[in-house]
Amino acid sequence: MTEIKKFTKIVLLVDAILWFLFGILLTFLYDMTMNPEGWTNPYLPRMFGGVNLISAIFALLMLRKNEWEEIKLTFEYFIGILISTLIIEVAVYATFYSTFGVSWRLQGLFPITVEAVLLLLGILCYIKQRS
Repeated sequence: MTEIKKFTKIVLLVDAILWFLFGILLTFLYDMTMNPEGWTNPYLPRMFGGVNLISAIFALLMLRKNEWEEIKLTFEYFIGILISTLIIEVAVYATFYSTFGVSWRLQGLFPITVEAVLLLLGILCYIKQRS
């Protein structure tokens, strides 16, 4: 059995913190903080906020484990969620770019950047953990 490396635990902690933050913002504070002009479906972001909160809880539970084999499948789930979310975020940003105001154009790049960094860190952890 392979022990979980310290770098992987740090990435899991960062994932948990950011997913918890995005989960709170999307689920409970969506109307106050993140509702862009022209967006008509308030339920889809709230559902994704719930997925973020559940992912944060799973990441915190994974920090308690000691063996890589115990968390490997859940870690692969995190990478899959980040890949699909990044594709969706880029597609939505490209589609609705012209309808957003100037401030929303810049704010739309923030989650894309955060998700790309988390994805790269996750892939790097997965590769290092396997070797």
